[in-house]
Amino acid sequence: MEEISTQFTVENVELILHCLYNDAGSQAQANTYLMNAQISPEAWTFAWQLLDPYKPSETQFFGACTLHAKVSKQWSELPADHYGPLRDSLLKVLFTYITGPKVILTRLCIAMSSYVIQTIDTFWPSAISDLISALQPQNIPNASPQQVANVLLQLLTILPEEFHTTHIAQPRSGIIKNTLCGSLELVMQLVQSVLSRTSSPADLCEICLKCYSSWAILCSEVLEHKSLLLLAFDSVYRDEISQTALETLVNIANISECTKYPSLILEMVDHISKFDDLLKRASQDCDMDKLNSIYGLIIAVAENHCQLLINTILDKPQKKDTILKLISFILQCSSTPGQYPVDEICSEQAFGFWYTLQDTIVSSSRNFETLLLIFHPIFHALLDCYLVKLRYPPENVYKQWRSDEKESFRCYRQDIGDSIMYSYNILRNAALANLLTHLEIAKTTVINNPSQWQYLEACIFAFKEISENVDIKENNLIPRFMNHLRNIPVDNLRIVSGSMEAIGAFAEWINVHPDVLSCVVPLLLMGLQNADVAVSATFALKDISRDCFSSMQPFAGQILHACMDALKGNVLKSREKVRIIATIGKVLSIMPYAYIMEYLDSLLPPIFNQLQEHLCSRDATVNSASIIVHNLHMLSMLFATLDIHYDKEGGGEESEPECSRIQANNQNMPQPVLHVLERLLTLLRTVGYNWEVKEQITEALCEALKRAVSMLSDSCKMFLQDMLNLLLHLYKNCPHHSVLDMTKQLLILFVKDDDERLSLSKYFAEICDHTIQISTKDFRESTNIIESFLQVLDQIIRRAIVFFKDETVSPSVLFHFAASALNLPEKPTVKAAAGFLAEFIMHSREVPSMLNAVNNQGEMLVMQVLKVIGGDSPRPVVEFMSDILMAFNKKYFDNLCRWLGSFPRQEGFPSPRVTQRQKEDFARTVLKERSNKRRLKEVVMEFGLVCRGIIGTEYAAQSYQSFS
Repeated sequence: MEEISTQFTVENVELILHCLYNDAGSQAQANTYLMNAQISPEAWTFAWQLLDPYKPSETQFFGACTLHAKVSKQWSELPADHYGPLRDSLLKVLFTYITGPKVILTRLCIAMSSYVIQTIDTFWPSAISDLISALQPQNIPNASPQQVANVLLQLLTILPEEFHTTHIAQPRSGIIKNTLCGSLELVMQLVQSVLSRTSSPADLCEICLKCYSSWAILCSEVLEHKSLLLLAFDSVYRDEISQTALETLVNIANISECTKYPSLILEMVDHISKFDDLLKRASQDCDMDKLNSIYGLIIAVAENHCQLLINTILDKPQKKDTILKLISFILQCSSTPGQYPVDEICSEQAFGFWYTLQDTIVSSSRNFETLLLIFHPIFHALLDCYLVKLRYPPENVYKQWRSDEKESFRCYRQDIGDSIMYSYNILRNAALANLLTHLEIAKTTVINNPSQWQYLEACIFAFKEISENVDIKENNLIPRFMNHLRNIPVDNLRIVSGSMEAIGAFAEWINVHPDVLSCVVPLLLMGLQNADVAVSATFALKDISRDCFSSMQPFAGQILHACMDALKGNVLKSREKVRIIATIGKVLSIMPYAYIMEYLDSLLPPIFNQLQEHLCSRDATVNSASIIVHNLHMLSMLFATLDIHYDKEGGGEESEPECSRIQANNQNMPQPVLHVLERLLTLLRTVGYNWEVKEQITEALCEALKRAVSMLSDSCKMFLQDMLNLLLHLYKNCPHHSVLDMTKQLLILFVKDDDERLSLSKYFAEICDHTIQISTKDFRESTNIIESFLQVLDQIIRRAIVFFKDETVSPSVLFHFAASALNLPEKPTVKAAAGFLAEFIMHSREVPSMLNAVNNQGEMLVMQVLKVIGGDSPRPVVEFMSDILMAFNKKYFDNLCRWLGSFPRQEGFPSPRVTQRQKEDFARTVLKERSNKRRLKEVVMEFGLVCRGIIGTEYAAQSYQSFS
């Protein structure tokens, strides 16, 4: 293979094809050779030789694929005087293979279709009529009339598909489409002539239906041929082609231009309304594929044209029953018997329709009350249906399900939950009353037979799903629901867990009805004692304490006591303990200051003892690190939630007098988390800096500090030096973006504090020096930290530029560092570098040392930018170079004129593919665009394509289109 790797002859290609199919060890090398062979100029010659009927089928297939590749992707290589001979050769080889093999015939049809696309607007405008004339039985005696018709229809079916997949420049694309559509009548006459004959073979009818669908997507005028629509519906009742007919009609219904043909859609609705027997037979035969396809068509028509259906109900009452029957079919789909996903998968199709229907009704500007009356029964029925479909199978059955089936069912239930919410948007209180009735029946059922718990669980789930949309002032039905939760069977974990999730979901409503807390708090606290429901309990407690904390004074002691016991026990997992801390923090916030400090004296020692033990451990293990991280997460949550200076929250009832009094007293006291932060920093200082710094510990510690500083703001100033020392230690041992985030937070927070300026500047300088030092050792492997560092520098310039004025910081070094980062291949890193450099340039006239950096290194940066644009870097990063050029344009226009003035005369720079004239035009256009960022970006992108030699190619056009 090595000897022939650069020669693309028919003999070599055949040899490599043999290796590809028969030598597993050389397949990768063979594949590379064949891909290169296909794009070589020689392929125009050897492709025909490979199509010799006496060659092996895999050789013939490669020849056909190569022909298609050349016509569709390397058309520009072909001289215009070769167009005619190529067409004749394609027709000849098509006739040769008209009887098969099918796989090769199909590739040849695709190649011919691509040829038609390339020539129909100029060289061969009569292509379709000529092909129809050529592909007639009398012209091809070696094939049967049916074979000839099949190939003709296959070719006509592929043509629109090939048009959609071939990239053509926009102006020419419209011309080609119009020329193709000019032959629409010819094609549709052919299709109709086949479909209207009852004697037509099934496979011929099938390709006719596909041809109809394909052309309908290309030319919406097909939709005017109602006779074809009728033939397609007739085909639905012919078993051999029913599936294809349904798929064709779905494609028709999905065409966006269908909205311009309302009578066509209503005619489809009329035909669909007669599908009763079709659905019944498919259901009886357990033909799930057929059932799916029928429902797919019904839903496509109803969902895509919902507004039309609603308007028709209002404007043409005689059509109302037909349309409601269509919707009843969709309700029937949602109610498909059996357990999803093991018995049926039809019902999931309807979810999108129910959203569209309720959205159309709710947003209707006319006859809203009338629509509600019409659709109330349907949404009531949907609610009843989903309370069945929601239910778990018996536990012994569910245990046997595969994990993917359980996950599918979980997602399915969530989709049902969304649909229940849509039903509530229509039914409002009627939905609540309906669900409450179901709940009462379900409670009675489970009391009489505990094994029938699924119904009750489904009802509670449904209440949870509508919680977001229930009016927080609703005071009749939701209180009754909450009261029922007081008496649920606590021995059924799914019901208990679902009840707790529902309580958490109604937290905002409970805030307005705090009397309900007496019903729900005991249930939630009980959940802390059971590992199987602790997840739901901790989530619900977190939600309740967040939304109702000012109303929780009567239950605060009880909650805090239960939380402390839960933390001491072995029931809760790590994440659940962190959530419990969120509850503790919120509830502590409404307690007297003395109580808070006393509680913290009990809460904190176990946390700090574990931290000290594992930080000091000489045998540091993965388990030690996870324990340290867990305890830091707990402290982090405490920092985020314990706030005695909170503002009263609106939306609920007035805080109790006792709570207001406590809040007033606490306003004069320091934040308790100040004490917690002091203990944490003291601990870290006490154990020294000899513990192993790991990435996960660094991240968790920085997150805790970040939340503490956010809560305390400048009150943490007394610990600033300790924090700076700690961060510097972390960064030198484990450079991580979280340290840089903290750096940004502290520098911006204390930017106006003159007392701390010196220490902050020194710290900032050390962070900069260390980043540059570690990056210089292995610039390519430090891209993540470089990206984070440059993002921080960008923010510092914008919000705390004073730190760039200090003598300890060298703007010149940072400028050069960022310029070097432009060479990296990672798009986010280059974006960060370009963003920082642009900000640096924009603000540089405020700081003398920054001004010097730009004046001294500006030309170097411009040359570097041109190298990136010219091809030294991956193409996706080119767009960011415009930000730097725009900044120079605005602040250093004269310099930029001088710098750009010299580069056009540099031979081969930034690419040998661009001429001096092109470079001069580029420089002139850049200098002209001083305000239009988007236009400058387009100019830079286009010049980058020119430099890479791909301007005008399909790849370039697709890339440019994605940018636009």
